[in-house]
Amino acid sequence: MSDIVILGSGIVGLCSAYHLLKSPALPPNSTVTILENSSDGSIASGASSKAGGFIAGARGGWCGEPSTDLARLSWECHLELVNELGGREKWGWRECGAVGLRVGGGGQSRSAYRDLPKGKKEVSDRDWLNGEREDLTNGAGGVAAAIGQIDPEQFCRTLHAHLSKDQRFKTIFGSTKSLSPATASPSSPRTLTFVKLGEKSTTTIRFNTLIIAAGPWSADVCSQLNLPKLNLVNLPGTSLLIRPALHTVGFMSDELLPSSAVFAGIGDAVSGVHAATSGTGRQLTEEEIAMGCTAAPELFPRTNGLVYIAGENSTPTVAADHLPQRLPNRLPDNVVQVKQLVDPLLVQRLTASAAAVSSALDVSKGAVIEKEQFCYRPKTHDGEAIIGELTKGTFVATGHGPWGITLAPGTGKIVAELVLTPGKPLSADISGLGLSRFASKL
Repeated sequence: MSDIVILGSGIVGLCSAYHLLKSPALPPNSTVTILENSSDGSIASGASSKAGGFIAGARGGWCGEPSTDLARLSWECHLELVNELGGREKWGWRECGAVGLRVGGGGQSRSAYRDLPKGKKEVSDRDWLNGEREDLTNGAGGVAAAIGQIDPEQFCRTLHAHLSKDQRFKTIFGSTKSLSPATASPSSPRTLTFVKLGEKSTTTIRFNTLIIAAGPWSADVCSQLNLPKLNLVNLPGTSLLIRPALHTVGFMSDELLPSSAVFAGIGDAVSGVHAATSGTGRQLTEEEIAMGCTAAPELFPRTNGLVYIAGENSTPTVAADHLPQRLPNRLPDNVVQVKQLVDPLLVQRLTASAAAVSSALDVSKGAVIEKEQFCYRPKTHDGEAIIGELTKGTFVATGHGPWGITLAPGTGKIVAELVLTPGKPLSADISGLGLSRFASKL
């Protein structure tokens, strides 16, 4: 028997639970418990539900070299989940293309934190985008390019509902307090002390293996539990979901926009923009504020008819009155508090960028903003994820930055293999994603 506790109900934690329960190597009578710290009893309510849902496999050079093989594995796992759980219907899975777009001329970068593949110029007979476009898949697209699109919130909810049907799985809402001992012993289980949501007294759970998949809070969890330090920073992100005014681009009201991820760069001719926001969280400069829009927006049309737009990675300039004052880019105590950090200035910048990219997304022409969102993503200093054993019996999986949705299913499978079949070959090469690369900085 092996009792496993996963800290965090985001997409990485859910995928880890899925592969642990699916593995034939999981001993009989074992349990898998997710402990989630959201104060409203919701799962995956951070970046996992507020991301764009763009998925890029190992082809085309999207991810960094250390993550390439994990991206291959994750693409395969995504396809398996689509077939097993009905992903096309339940979380809007579809293969898609990828377009690089230059609006207004100039040499503006088309991504604030991704290295985009080189593309070739493309002309569309029925386009909804302004500007000069490139096909970033060089004519491949979809399955051939290993590129897809999902609604990550629906993915997480579907996967959690599937897991909840398994008697070996349960979800507990509460905040961790202490861990004893820090390192696993073959002869006896460990104890995690926590406070359940809505209660004041502490509760304990006994377990054999701990998996920390708490996204940007993973470093705080390690500190609280007296575990080794994680080299982790936080990447803020504002995003919008927009109902397009399809008639402005010649589409019928019941049509869907083409299934292509759009990486835009808004150049000098539009609002004087010429510098992308940084790939790490920081506050806007006076010059950027004067520019009035997000310079490198990313847009993802979805099967529900909405268009997701992001790319504004600046730290909010506002804070809810009841939240403690914090240094820039410091996390609130709880993921629910993050929802209260939506910054009207950053929303306005994205709204202006949407209008510059397409008249179908211009609110002055009938487009409707249906949701304004803000989240923090876990990011390492070298931009690659952290996956591995932190101490004996404690594993960590975080730091995926903008690639969490892409890499989560493969990460979950690797975590299950590290836990259940130690010493055996892994399904992907993660030698560049281990903790040892930060040894000098711990």
